Amino acid sequence: MKLQDLPPKAARLCLAVERFVLRELEFAPGGRELVLAYSGGADSKALFFILLALRPRLGCSLALAHLDHGLRDSSARELAEARALAAEYGLACHARRVEVAAKGTERKLGTEEAGRLARQEFFAELLAEDERRWIATGHQLNDLAEDQLMRLMRGAGWPALGGMAGLDAQRRLLRPILLTPRAELENFLGRLEQDWVRDPLNEDPAYLRNRVRADILPLFLRENPAFLKNAADLWRLARYDAEYFESASRPATPAGPLERDFLSALPRAARLRAYKQKLEQLGPGQPLLRNLLALDQAWLAGRDGKQVQFPGGKSAVSRQGGVEFLPPCPPAKL
Repeated sequence: MKLQDLPPKAARLCLAVERFVLRELEFAPGGRELVLAYSGGADSKALFFILLALRPRLGCSLALAHLDHGLRDSSARELAEARALAAEYGLACHARRVEVAAKGTERKLGTEEAGRLARQEFFAELLAEDERRWIATGHQLNDLAEDQLMRLMRGAGWPALGGMAGLDAQRRLLRPILLTPRAELENFLGRLEQDWVRDPLNEDPAYLRNRVRADILPLFLRENPAFLKNAADLWRLARYDAEYFESASRPATPAGPLERDFLSALPRAARLRAYKQKLEQLGPGQPLLRNLLALDQAWLAGRDGKQVQFPGGKSAVSRQGGVEFLPPCPPAKL
């Protein structure tokens, strides 16, 4: 499939994705292998044909990765279809079946979390095999808006409220269609006369994301039909602000305790981010804003020895000389 062979509107969508990857994400795919996380749904199938058409222009190779979660009777057929699609275009298809329900029971996780963990482990193994590889996922603009709403519900701060990253260099993760609305992707497939898999689990109200997709996001769109464009603008602003906060305009957070002289030179916003960074270095557990504010208030008030607890068993102690951070205590031996 070549870009010039596509219908004009389909080709324009591909070029818009190319601009997003090259200009906004500032990612150069040349010489890399993009491994598409392929489910057969509308998003990943549209991204497959977009990357297939752009592959000569981007100078990258393409492969598929399909994980069968073992949750539906049709999953074996969908795995076979993924392999057949890759074979049709001469591409490799990395496939695996994981009994996600059993994995969740074994690790005491919900089905959604167990599936996410299985995907992470699968992708990590693929990346470890070849340093040129990046994982490309089909997250699109509706997904981004849903993510922003769920972060708002959970009390995310700024700039995390802007939603998922388009590019994660540490995880070698790329989301090329993050600012493309779902409707445009479905129209794109329609122009190519391509169908896609409908996953009934995406309609199960037991999952928060499905409730946001079915009930909450449509309310926002009814009140403001331009809400998806606003979500894209919010994502851009959050990205620019994150780049600023990580720039040389803020002193690098030192190792060990945060000393009084270091903290005194920072505005409150930078102090809170310094606390957050130190706590995240100690392991899992989201540093909640109310706890960060309580810690900052204790330090400002000079409350020597005041200890503030954080999720994940971590804590921080206000001292006369600054703030000390304590890792989780190891479990007691029986």
